[in-house]
Amino acid sequence: MHLKNSSKLIIFLVITRLLILILPWLLITLLFPEAHPQNLFDFTTTSWNRWDAPHYLYIAQHWYTNIGDEANFIVFFPLYPLIIKALLFINPVIVGVITSSLFFIFGSYFFYELVKLDYSEKIARWATIAMAIFPTSYFFNAPYTESLFLFLFATAMYSARKNNWIVAGLLVAFGCITRPFGILLLPAVLIEWLVSQNRKSRSLPVIFLPSMVTVSFYLYLNKLIYGNIFEFRSILASHWQKHFMSPLVSIMDSWRIAFSGGDLNSFTIMVGWVEAITITISWILIPFVIKYLRKSWAVYYVLSIVLFSSTSFILSTPRYLLSIPPIFVLIALAEKNTFFKLTWRFISVALLFCFTILFTRGQWAF
Repeated sequence: MHLKNSSKLIIFLVITRLLILILPWLLITLLFPEAHPQNLFDFTTTSWNRWDAPHYLYIAQHWYTNIGDEANFIVFFPLYPLIIKALLFINPVIVGVITSSLFFIFGSYFFYELVKLDYSEKIARWATIAMAIFPTSYFFNAPYTESLFLFLFATAMYSARKNNWIVAGLLVAFGCITRPFGILLLPAVLIEWLVSQNRKSRSLPVIFLPSMVTVSFYLYLNKLIYGNIFEFRSILASHWQKHFMSPLVSIMDSWRIAFSGGDLNSFTIMVGWVEAITITISWILIPFVIKYLRKSWAVYYVLSIVLFSSTSFILSTPRYLLSIPPIFVLIALAEKNTFFKLTWRFISVALLFCFTILFTRGQWAF
């Protein structure tokens, strides 16, 4: 029964990834044949190479530099580009899409197995489905770091639950050079160590040291290229308009954008209303996360919400939620209510389809 359920889930995950690639191509080429290529290969290489994707692919092909606009790419962490570089045998966008899709499937499987350690098979399956059809899950197909980070989160936490601290420490270290959220895996794994019945103090170095090495490597890159180990902070502030700020101030700014002007437009909707509503709900969910989720997940969730809302400009919150997989367990628990389950899944799939079309057409979609 377990193998049968796992096989069905993997088939579902594969189908969702294929549909997310094929349906936008079919619809856009039918509606706008004069403006978009007809070939699926060509469509994928152009339409999925959006926003941050070209930055990761540039690093994969040319590495970091301190010259020109590409000098600002140091804020994009190196592990994903290194993996793409190692696999670069055809068009880099195609390699990125295939790599991200595979990491999503493997990461989803380990996430499913991880959730089953504390909940029923049904909840684990629902949580994985909720993640696969989440409105921004098209980023799991794109040449972005979301899929790789999902894989690292799920395997690191699963290894910690199995008391395999060496593997958990290495996976956390890889997470630290994948996304900023990676460093937050460390306290989550440490909590698992604290609650473990077989914890031993000699395990602490193998949890800590790998992350210290990879973080030092990233800081050394900054020093080597720019002469300043914290150059990424300056570039975040000067080029990306990102610096630390009180979450309350940032959330209020999002609501000000939402209410700015009388007419609704793409900016006030996507950068104002959607961001403001999403980040506010994320904070409102904190008590439920603490009550219903495992302690390590709850700590990871809270630290993540604080991190990405403590910025001068809240942007891409619906995408950043993909880096907090425990939220999908909360959705699965809420789906015990049939009305919520049917309503949420319909809304989620509808938004996923709409946002994927926007993304592949080159419009802002987080």
